Amino acid sequence: MQVAYLADHPEHLSTIAKWYYDEWGKNGKSFTYDAIYELGLSRVNNKGALPFSFILLSDDSVIGVAELKYKENKHHPEYEHWIGGVYVCPNHRGKGYSEVLLSRAKLFARELGIEKLYLQSDAHNIALYQKYGFEALHESEHSGDVTTIMVWHSKVGS
Repeated sequence: MQVAYLADHPEHLSTIAKWYYDEWGKNGKSFTYDAIYELGLSRVNNKGALPFSFILLSDDSVIGVAELKYKENKHHPEYEHWIGGVYVCPNHRGKGYSEVLLSRAKLFARELGIEKLYLQSDAHNIALYQKYGFEALHESEHSGDVTTIMVWHSKVGS
């Protein structure tokens, strides 16, 4: 298993765009597979500077992905740094890979001097994120869904 920048493996972008569309884009949402792919394409060259995606590889196959980005929820511009798009391929779930992605996101945040990292969680994932140190703040609307905004506090400099 290896964590890498998507920028180093752009051939996996179409798989990731399909995952995102299948998970969050269907059911009457206003974004399409093509829009998700184009957004990913706009970030595919970023390495270590926001916004960027990083992936989890196993035997050269992508099995998970996450993103670090700015100001994800337009209703909360006061929340600057976000982790989003945390996704593990369904046949690899339950093996601790979300912990790998979240741990790496936290490491990137510390390296970039980020003190607070926010995320939006669907109700069924709140306990997962709490397990890894995120605190629920409040509910919010985002792209037609109600999500829970959560935060993780870095100990930058310690």
